[in-house]
Amino acid sequence: MKITDLVVRRVDVPHSRPYRGAWQPPGFVDRSRTVTIVKIETDVGLVGWGIGDVIDEVMVREVVAPELIGKDPGALDQHIVVLRRTGAFLVDMALCDLVGKAVGQPLHRLWGYSATRVRAYASTIVAATAEQRAEDALRYLEQGFTAIKLRIAFSTMDEDVGLVTAVRDAVGDRMEIMVDANYSHSLEFDHRPSWSYSRALATARELEQLDVVWLEEPLARDDLEGLTRLTAETGIAIAGGEGDIGFEKLNRLLEVGAYDILQADCSICEGLSQFIRLAAAAEFCGRQFIPHHGCTGLGLAAHMQLSACVGNSPYVEFILDPPYRTVEVYQQLGGIVAEPQWIDSDGYLPVPTGPGLGVDVDEAAIAQYEVSF
Repeated sequence: MKITDLVVRRVDVPHSRPYRGAWQPPGFVDRSRTVTIVKIETDVGLVGWGIGDVIDEVMVREVVAPELIGKDPGALDQHIVVLRRTGAFLVDMALCDLVGKAVGQPLHRLWGYSATRVRAYASTIVAATAEQRAEDALRYLEQGFTAIKLRIAFSTMDEDVGLVTAVRDAVGDRMEIMVDANYSHSLEFDHRPSWSYSRALATARELEQLDVVWLEEPLARDDLEGLTRLTAETGIAIAGGEGDIGFEKLNRLLEVGAYDILQADCSICEGLSQFIRLAAAAEFCGRQFIPHHGCTGLGLAAHMQLSACVGNSPYVEFILDPPYRTVEVYQQLGGIVAEPQWIDSDGYLPVPTGPGLGVDVDEAAIAQYEVSF
């Protein structure tokens, strides 16, 4: 099997209801989702897909495509060299999709799986009142979820902790709670002043008393000294890494002990084909490897294939915050990803069993939303 073409496209899909993420500045309105789609064609008719946040599509077309056309898509360790040089990790996702399709098996069956389902946590994205989130948590519990991630975005620690307390009081011990501070962003992109170390430490200790599983991105991602110190000085797990790019940087986070939980994303941080190595490195360091959401249902499926194969990846992030991000809006992206995924009666997400990543892409839907770049 040889690669005959690498097609890269950009789509912009309007949200059914505009919103502002908890990390976004007041007055900002997010009206659509813009993503890059990679399609790899082969001489045997098989096609591989990769979808993720916008990358440099011109570089993919002019640099990556000439390097890959005519090559065996299964030579992943050869291809990752050019993908790391260009940051085109979506191409690796598409290559992995092809590897599974070539033998008619989902990736987890090729990699050697230990599970066929992964516990899902409902991951919220907007800033909400404590009362609203308590109601939401009870609704998710009724739907079958046994874990929820809350965004805290208030000016005082009392407000942050108050939101989590309201949810804990509502659900009792029936749900696990994760908390995301979203403070890894540069101030250029975040309207809130960064937490001081003392604020992060005090918040972590308060959340620990509420049996919160982890505190995510409490400090800037380049503050390795602060992150390492916080991880060492708190009982609650500290999580992050979704914006750190490349194997060496991610591995460095493990080496210095910056996080208890590494949250790399195969659409942003590193190639999916390298994730088992990263998970193994994390396990060697006594850390967990629980990927960031992956961008759309295709990225979710990619992370499911991985998490089924490693023992230190006990959760999968399931974006859900209606009416802003529903399963249809987030996973299917206007119908581009054909099949939505949903939890079973125990709150676990079954690993897709179709060949490759395990889900299909509707090319006709891509044409409906395609934009120039």
